[in-house]
Amino acid sequence: MQGQMGDTARRLLAAFFALALLITGLPGTSWTAFTDPELQAGDYALVQVAHGAASAIAAKATAAGATDVAALNTIDIVTARLSADALRTLQSDSRVTLLATDAVVTAAGREKRYERSNGRPSPGVDVVDADQAWAGATGRGVTVALMDTGIAEHPDLDGSVIARVDFVNDGATLLDPSGHGTFVAGLIAAHGRTFKGVAPDAKLVSLRVLDQNGYGTMHSVLAAFDWLLRNRTTQHIKVLNLSFGAPQKSSYHRSLLAGVVESAWFAGVTVVAAAGNDGPAPGTVAMPGADPFVVTVGSFADQGTLATNDDRESLFSSRGPTRDGFAKPDVLAPGEHVVSLRIPGTALDRDGRDAPVGPYARLTGTSASTAMVAGAAADVLEAHRSYSATQVKGALVASGRRIVGTRTPGLDVDDALTVRPARVNAGLMPSFVLLRLLAANGQLFGTGITWEGISWEGISWESVSWEGVAWESVSWEGVTWDGVTWDGLTWELQ
Repeated sequence: MQGQMGDTARRLLAAFFALALLITGLPGTSWTAFTDPELQAGDYALVQVAHGAASAIAAKATAAGATDVAALNTIDIVTARLSADALRTLQSDSRVTLLATDAVVTAAGREKRYERSNGRPSPGVDVVDADQAWAGATGRGVTVALMDTGIAEHPDLDGSVIARVDFVNDGATLLDPSGHGTFVAGLIAAHGRTFKGVAPDAKLVSLRVLDQNGYGTMHSVLAAFDWLLRNRTTQHIKVLNLSFGAPQKSSYHRSLLAGVVESAWFAGVTVVAAAGNDGPAPGTVAMPGADPFVVTVGSFADQGTLATNDDRESLFSSRGPTRDGFAKPDVLAPGEHVVSLRIPGTALDRDGRDAPVGPYARLTGTSASTAMVAGAAADVLEAHRSYSATQVKGALVASGRRIVGTRTPGLDVDDALTVRPARVNAGLMPSFVLLRLLAANGQLFGTGITWEGISWEGISWESVSWEGVAWESVSWEGVTWDGVTWDGLTWELQ
């Protein structure tokens, strides 16, 4: 699992860190605030501020006419709907380093309602040999966190959910007003008599970031990642399921979402993300699935049978390459007419004569596929407790079976428990957003860390004590987002 960087990459990285040290070391140096060209008065904004200044900036914004103001002190961000005066006021404040539009993320399910119960449903977990894997692992001792619409009470999840945190704060009275998050949770860890998820003994943590219609904001996602990083050890969180996405508009090196996702990955959490439902055109994989490190999941159609010779990649499933040229997704799993847990009375519950009955329903989309792979990751981690996130990804990729018409392997949970992990993520460079953030706060330059000739795989990253990175104390000051032309700074090196 050791992947050495090439000479160009080493020089690139050395130049990057030299610049980071030079800039952060200069007395009186400060970054000029950058304003997203798309941000206008009246928009909801993400405001990146100097460490410890969130409350003060929030008060200043409010005084200038901003509404819906919130200070996310642990990650040094203020969220607000900015009036024209508030926008001008914050642009001129030296403590503000970035003003950006608050991106929208959406659930990666194709349907707005549960499907009609006609035709053949997917055999689900049996198609991916999860039932055969249970003799070796059931996810016991592993907690899977879900950033979704919430997880409701359901008999098949009795005792599974160990924590629930709501970051939407929309006044919803239901634990899952959509039904989407509970559907996804069932595919991971349901343990009913007649229905089981891929990892029936795994525990779950619900981090609600999407509303009843499956929509969420970046500021909710940021707050959820902050909670995850601070609580992953006490809650034994080893897998993160992200069945949502947003269009990839720039390189992952310039993506805030990529930076926070990678922070979880390097902290030892296997991140499993949906590819999205915008296929079959190339270049349609959503963020954070477009980040090269994470396990990105697409859908295949199993035609409602256990036979493998009729399986095909779903037409709607998003495909790579990403903007950075990476082939995605990494693995496929059933995503058409998949059966899981139903919560009556939620937004997904169909009204009228077509409403499903009973505790189960069907949905289509890469949300379902992603959940199965997240459950598989939990099974692999029970069988191999010392595996890093990269090794888990390697096991899922190496064990995959052939799907006709695509090079992307189909999930095989049973084989993933015993296969030798493939060499994945070799030679990748973490997002510059993450590197700049940590370098600016002295988090990367510990005793004994040598960056020249570093191997990004295995020992080098794994030997960094991410437990020592107190995320809430890491200043977002100095993360320059699109304000720095990274391409001009680095890729011209020969």
